[in-house]
Amino acid sequence: MDKRQFMIRLNQNRLFLILLITFSFPLWADPKLPKEPLSPGFPGEEKKEDRDARGDTKRSVVQTLTLCDGRTVRGETEGLGTGISFQHLRDGIEYKKTLKWEEVESVRIDSWELKQKKEEKKGISYEALPKKVRIRTRSGETFYKETGLSDLKLLNLVIQNQNGTANLFTYWIDLKFENGAWYSGLPALKKEGLVREDCLKDVVRMIEWE
Repeated sequence: MDKRQFMIRLNQNRLFLILLITFSFPLWADPKLPKEPLSPGFPGEEKKEDRDARGDTKRSVVQTLTLCDGRTVRGETEGLGTGISFQHLRDGIEYKKTLKWEEVESVRIDSWELKQKKEEKKGISYEALPKKVRIRTRSGETFYKETGLSDLKLLNLVIQNQNGTANLFTYWIDLKFENGAWYSGLPALKKEGLVREDCLKDVVRMIEWE
């Protein structure tokens, strides 16, 4: 191969390499920079678009939970929405009331209703659900609610503090043996019917907002 043929072959190779690079990486395509990492945010920081599974805005509030044996647990909880709506009686008249959480001071359970679940080998199981509830506002008003806490979504409470995260409940499951004794160790019901004012020691009796 003479020098002229060598130069022609070299120019052809250069042209092929340029075309290959051009079609593989378009000239108008800017190189993409790596995305900056998102800030994790601060604990308790509220995000306007952060919502829970029910669609309620997640808001961090401080609560003190008093258990049935007098122990207290203080910490933060989320996902309670903006407030509560409930029906209550005043002088024999039924009202519907809506309160923001900022207006609520405490919710206290005065009694639980035992609802039969099923017959077991050793007795009958019952679900003890809050029945009579007192809702107290920061202005000093008290409302008596006779239909428990299921509609207020306060049966299960998740609270977080320096010890970690805890799941607490305002209800419990109990078993009544054939001899009338209860698996929980609670005494026999004082009155006829399936309503009791005492409760399992680990169950939440009162919720207070700060």
